[in-house]
Amino acid sequence: MSEGRIIQSVARALNILELFESSRDLSVTEIASRLDLSKSTAFGLINTLAHKGYLEQNPRDSRYSLGLKVLRLGGAVQRHNIIASRAKPFMEKLVQEFSETVHLTVERNGMVVYIDKIRGDKAVFIQSAIGAENPMYCTAVGKCLLAYMPEAKLERLLSKMQPLERRGPNTITDIAELRQELQAIRERGISIDDEEHVPGLMCIAAPIRNHDGEVVAAISISGAKAGISSKLVGRISEKVAWTAQQISGEM
Repeated sequence: MSEGRIIQSVARALNILELFESSRDLSVTEIASRLDLSKSTAFGLINTLAHKGYLEQNPRDSRYSLGLKVLRLGGAVQRHNIIASRAKPFMEKLVQEFSETVHLTVERNGMVVYIDKIRGDKAVFIQSAIGAENPMYCTAVGKCLLAYMPEAKLERLLSKMQPLERRGPNTITDIAELRQELQAIRERGISIDDEEHVPGLMCIAAPIRNHDGEVVAAISISGAKAGISSKLVGRISEKVAWTAQQISGEM
């Protein structure tokens, strides 16, 4: 763990949340006493946490308990862990068959987040890591997640992405063209990044759905474009789509 600077106010706020591991509800006085804080300092931190939804105050007795935001974050961790555990054996099979790198991703705050990665044997360096983020509009997994997103959320994210920065020689930088690409992805069920994010790199992705049919993740194969022939693109696309369907069935 990094030994860099610790922000005291952040540490104190997290200490407050950790108190609720063993207590259902607490008053401001109890929180201040347990953490050796002044009542005014404790109240400021508690009020901030409540404003952000991490704590809730009972209007009857003014005591605080954990808020729904904590439950949402915990649910996100659980969902991501479930997706990764279900997908892992299928990801391993893809790597064994094609010897290329396989990624598993979700959307978070308008970015693609990698929740698992298995590197293939083929000698191509792909700069990605579990927990890392990348833009959505120029990655195969990102476009895949955008394509199946609810319309209102899609429009909100697209408005924040503009202008679309060029990342590779084939990056889509026109929003109207990107909309057409998303429609094409929905029609074929496959998303392709052909040197849109990184020069020389090609990625092929497909959507993973939960038990309600909602797209919650995307899986992809990434490799050097020079080593992926047009015939191989077709075979990889079919296998990635089939794999995504199998994982969706496991969900």
